[in-house]
Amino acid sequence: MERTSGSPNNHPAAPTFRGIPANEVPRLVPLHLVLARNDKIAVWMTGANVFSTCLTFTVEARTTIAGRLLGMYGFGKPEPSHTPQMLLGVETSDGTWATNLPGRPTGLRPNGGSGSDGQGRVDMILHPVPPSGPLQVYFAWPHFGIDETRHTLDGDLIASAAGDVTTLWPEIDLTQSQIDFNDRTVAEIGVPDGGWFAAALEKQKPPPRDPNAPQRINFAVTSDDPQER
Repeated sequence: MERTSGSPNNHPAAPTFRGIPANEVPRLVPLHLVLARNDKIAVWMTGANVFSTCLTFTVEARTTIAGRLLGMYGFGKPEPSHTPQMLLGVETSDGTWATNLPGRPTGLRPNGGSGSDGQGRVDMILHPVPPSGPLQVYFAWPHFGIDETRHTLDGDLIASAAGDVTTLWPEIDLTQSQIDFNDRTVAEIGVPDGGWFAAALEKQKPPPRDPNAPQRINFAVTSDDPQER
């Protein structure tokens, strides 16, 4: 993330991000923050999963206006058939900040999402983990008449959670591993014998086909006249 101190012409580089730790079970910090709401749209923030080096969260939205998908991605990457994009940023107690604005990368980055007419969701990564103290969250979406707003979260909960993650095994470098996409083998489902899943699988089997049931016939209309083909 960037810091507000220092000369505006001397910006520190964005922190190196090596990805979400693959050897950790994160700590969940309860989070349900309504970022903005009016008669056109409602936007909220949920689900802070804290790792030792970063945290992930989700921003969701619902709108009463149809016709275009919600532009929730940001980072200067407009998407066809989407609304103008929302603005999201954070500032920690030590003056470090990050946004989804275009330009040089900061400590905020997208982590997937989805959407359909009337609703949308984007997952975000913030790194590094914010220190203790107030965590300011800024939001705006001028397209929907939402001016800049500021909300304050308790950074102490997030900072302390980073020390309580569960480490599964020593860190492994998976960047050298490659998936063999030429292997077209289809894996079969494995169900333990005699257990709950085995009983559920048996109950979910489709009934035997009725030999006396009407048969479906597929046909196509053709013409003997070559000019009509």
